[in-house]
Amino acid sequence: MKIGIDGRALQGQRAGTGRYVFELCRALDRQLPQATFYVYSPTPVEMPILSSRWIARVDPTAWATRLKSVPWLKLRAGSLCAEDRLDAYWANASFVPSLKKSVRVVSTVHDLAYLIVPETMKTVTYWAFRLFFLHDLRRANAVLTNSQGTANRLYQILGRHSDGVVLPAVSPHFRQQSPEVVAATLARLGVKRPYFLAVGTLEPRKNLELLIDVFTRLKREGQLGQQQLVLAGGRGWKDLGLQRLLKQHAELDLIPLGYVAEQDLPVLYAGADAFVFPSRYEGFGIPVLEARACGARIVASDLPEVREAGGVGPLYVPPTEEALIAALLQVRKQGLVPTDSIQPLPDWDEGARMLAQALLGELGERE
Repeated sequence: MKIGIDGRALQGQRAGTGRYVFELCRALDRQLPQATFYVYSPTPVEMPILSSRWIARVDPTAWATRLKSVPWLKLRAGSLCAEDRLDAYWANASFVPSLKKSVRVVSTVHDLAYLIVPETMKTVTYWAFRLFFLHDLRRANAVLTNSQGTANRLYQILGRHSDGVVLPAVSPHFRQQSPEVVAATLARLGVKRPYFLAVGTLEPRKNLELLIDVFTRLKREGQLGQQQLVLAGGRGWKDLGLQRLLKQHAELDLIPLGYVAEQDLPVLYAGADAFVFPSRYEGFGIPVLEARACGARIVASDLPEVREAGGVGPLYVPPTEEALIAALLQVRKQGLVPTDSIQPLPDWDEGARMLAQALLGELGERE
């Protein structure tokens, strides 16, 4: 069986969606040991599996890198897929290249941001969803979502049932950390305790401007003492206002670390007084799941999808100024109970089994 995979999420530094695709590919290899996988991308990627069964199909044309991501998929990826005579294709970012009708398509829907918070998106991404999302959703033989919350919204807003939910999981190194490891790694990263932690790409949906406004206000009022706010995440889009805030209030213990390697994130979660996740909307909330696995204290937006990630234990609050002020002061004055990381966590192999069933035609529309 020949399976094509959208490899664009495997380019460069992996954020949440990239880790989701990377880890599911690794687990999918175990589920389908006889399959051959073709990973399509306009630029080189980090292959999840080093094997003769995993083939990187990087576009050889000179102008591939000059195209935006979705136009490349629509204009170029289909011809590469045709050369490989695929049986199935995993559209892990919802968009589907031009494929023969005989190719089975499994589409993963991560969120409905273009309908719920369109103002937070890059303009080109928003219009890509407006132009192609519904068309590609109809092309898919099976539609999977990354949370039950996304599945519910997909049906409520667009009338499309999800054929299955493949939850994100976490890698084994996301676990509770010893005090010695925490101290040594924080020293290497230049982070001092006490601190609040925010993790995520610096973009509007994460609501970090509000968090910084609340934090700096409380610092100026003398209510947070030596508390710092550590931001771990690479630059995103529409972040000029956020960058101005970081420069304007640099003296108020704001610590922007930029992109942090995945192996260092567990220590940041474990060492924080609280991991704060004030997002306006999420399809799931992978950092909340990671923090939970590390036994962190968590303050998170009260959204159904985020509750799926956080389980029982986090302090869930509306992503508003008043609620964030109250939550940070509660952490400062009373503390929070660490999240119980013994709660059952999602498993990559379980999700890959469902993905494999969809690719094989055992879930969704049958040919």
